[in-house]
Amino acid sequence: MYRTIELTLHVICALALVIMMSVGAADIILGELFNMYLPFKVELSGLLFAVVIFLSQPLVMARREHVVVDIFSSRLKSGWKLLSLVIANVTAITVLVLLTFASWQLFTSSLAFNEKSIDFLQIPIYPVKFLVFLGFLFTILVAGLQLIQLFRHRDKKTLPQESDSNGGTENG
Repeated sequence: MYRTIELTLHVICALALVIMMSVGAADIILGELFNMYLPFKVELSGLLFAVVIFLSQPLVMARREHVVVDIFSSRLKSGWKLLSLVIANVTAITVLVLLTFASWQLFTSSLAFNEKSIDFLQIPIYPVKFLVFLGFLFTILVAGLQLIQLFRHRDKKTLPQESDSNGGTENG
């Protein structure tokens, strides 16, 4: 199930990037050759960029590839390091729950009045807002699993971030 979700997120993000790059390239080519620019490029690129950012978020979290500022925690003993990781994960989950709730509210209000872009194509915006919600929801699930892994590894000498670099899973 995890691999299917991961593959689906990768495919959606890749397609969004390909479409975004194609629209940008077409706009430049049409502009240079025919002095004709695509009227929908900004709105479409913005929506696709949101899809890429928010649907790649759970993938980044699962692989532990997000930005980490490690000033003091590298000098802590394993017990204190575990406590700091638990506090960081609980804080992340709390913030993600709030963002998920807010993104759900934005999606439902957008769906209620069939929100569309104001550009040439009149692109529906509510599907993108739903994908943003899904990105936050999947990120919460990943953060929750990582929190559980911290407690599973508490008796070992190494913490999950030190023992592997593939999202905390021993089997890949």
